Amino acid sequence: MKKNVRKRKRKKINRYIPILASGLLIALTVLVISWVFSARRTYTVVILKEGAEQEYAQYHSLAQAKEEMLTQTKRAEKQNAGIRYDHKLIAIGYGVVQFQRKDCTLNTSYRMAETEETGYTNGCYGNDAAFVDISDDGSEVRFRQAGVDGWVAIDAVTLHNYYDENDVTSINYYTVTSHLLTHKITTNITGASYASELSMGEIKLKDHAYYSYDGHYFYTAFEDMIDDYRKERQEGAANKEAFYNYYQFLPHRSISHYTADDINWYVENYLGFTSSSQSLLYNSGAWFMEAQKRYGTNAIMMFALAMNESDFGRSAIAREKNNLFGHAAYDDSPTQSASGYTSVKDSILVHAEKYLQNSYLNPLSDLYHGGFFGDKAGGMNVRYASDPYWGEKAADFYRTFDMVMQQKDQNIPYLVSEQPLTVYSSKTKTTVLYKAEAVPCSQLILKQEKGWIKVRSDGPVNKGKLQKNSSSYSPKNAYGFVQEDLTNPVRILQ
Repeated sequence: MKKNVRKRKRKKINRYIPILASGLLIALTVLVISWVFSARRTYTVVILKEGAEQEYAQYHSLAQAKEEMLTQTKRAEKQNAGIRYDHKLIAIGYGVVQFQRKDCTLNTSYRMAETEETGYTNGCYGNDAAFVDISDDGSEVRFRQAGVDGWVAIDAVTLHNYYDENDVTSINYYTVTSHLLTHKITTNITGASYASELSMGEIKLKDHAYYSYDGHYFYTAFEDMIDDYRKERQEGAANKEAFYNYYQFLPHRSISHYTADDINWYVENYLGFTSSSQSLLYNSGAWFMEAQKRYGTNAIMMFALAMNESDFGRSAIAREKNNLFGHAAYDDSPTQSASGYTSVKDSILVHAEKYLQNSYLNPLSDLYHGGFFGDKAGGMNVRYASDPYWGEKAADFYRTFDMVMQQKDQNIPYLVSEQPLTVYSSKTKTTVLYKAEAVPCSQLILKQEKGWIKVRSDGPVNKGKLQKNSSSYSPKNAYGFVQEDLTNPVRILQ
């Protein structure tokens, strides 16, 4: 009996062996098929010169294809090399990234290379970026645009040969004339015209054309810029110290020296609008000044933003909804989705309280990336607009106003840091008021003390603590302290 029992048990175990073997065989087959499929991926290195393209070599390794591409890219001969996969150009030696512009209601998403934070841009406002690299799996392109060092899906962009003038007719570039820096922006790299020419301020550079996709370091040669971007340095830049557009990084918490009458004079005499039927900005000075007094937000910065967003108070959204700032005017349905207000005054006060004080200027808000116009790396521009140069454009409106109106706001002192800043509630470093982590970041200077800089708080403060939502702003309480750190020196602008 015992032997028979043993036989039955042994026979039962044996029935599982074929099942296990079959499972292992299937798993092995899947692995082999995956390996074979991966190994058969073919990356074709192509030579791009004088408008022609020629196949040069093929690789199953993207890393080897990239190495060959860079070897065959010959700057002196204006010969570019690229990599094609599945008929699409996915990498290029010296190239331009073009964002889609067929449908201007659609934005292109990306993620920041260092922080992994997501962002968005729109090819109808900034069509080009610098090509830097291709990801190891070939699915993403690394680019630079408006301060962003980011990754974007290869299927969302198109790469172009910088050396081919028929392929790339125009790209963003800068000019310096008598130390005045001007940014020329293209919205279509296949066209020869430029959509905007923005004044950036004074810079100590020679008269020349310059290239930059961060607005801080400028290069006389496009290739030098790309080489530096790939090595994450600025050795080839014409300026050794980073440039900052004064009005673009000026904190909203600065207080303008202008008056309501100054705004009204500018609208009527410089812009030429003599009635509210011509522009909703007419006779609006008192409301901007009221917002500044009540919420501590710079009146001329708000006025400049209103000019930028509402086409000088003449846009359809402004006229139909008294909305001077494009509030809730989403790209896919701007007019329909835009917020409506009972009056222009209401629009200005809501902008100062809801959108500035409790959102874009408040470190407790998800929208906070610094209390200045900024670019796509830091400031309001990160989330306020899909236009990558929105911050520059708003700053240009402020600069123009200040130049016309005796330059009263030109010397407001503030600091800029290229590293995240910690703002403490006191000089003891015991309590953190908030952190300004988006870089570059700026803070309004109140007073410089030994080892410390007293700054105006971006957010409203009560009893030493930030307030998430506040209907007022008390300058008396709204301050913090930044420690002067030799390992992270700050720049003082004024």
